[in-house]
Amino acid sequence: MSHHSRFLLSAFAVVWMCIPALPAMAHDGPHGPDILIEVERATVSDKQVDLRLTLTGLGGPVVLHGVHASGASGHLRTPVSISFAEDVGVDAVLSFASDPPEVFTLMLDFGTAGISEITVIPDDELH
Repeated sequence: MSHHSRFLLSAFAVVWMCIPALPAMAHDGPHGPDILIEVERATVSDKQVDLRLTLTGLGGPVVLHGVHASGASGHLRTPVSISFAEDVGVDAVLSFASDPPEVFTLMLDFGTAGISEITVIPDDELH
């Protein structure tokens, strides 16, 4: 067997061994909607965090139904629709039972499209 044949055979063997892993990588847990989330503002006032988010649609239209975080209740004025390539500003308020944490995960509920998460670090100056 020539050097070139051995190289091709070994490359084929490596690729063949990786094929069984591909389906597991393609479905690695639940996925939320195709959306880009940016925290513009997270201001602490007493036991509340006032949020200003910018959502950018990367896929089909989705509707944001609510926001929440562990230990907090969230409030949106109304559901928010986001279309493909559209930037939408969203104001929300999280009310905590005690002082808000210095870092927390904000969960955005898009109904049947799924849930997206983003880490929030509230403004330090107001703690």
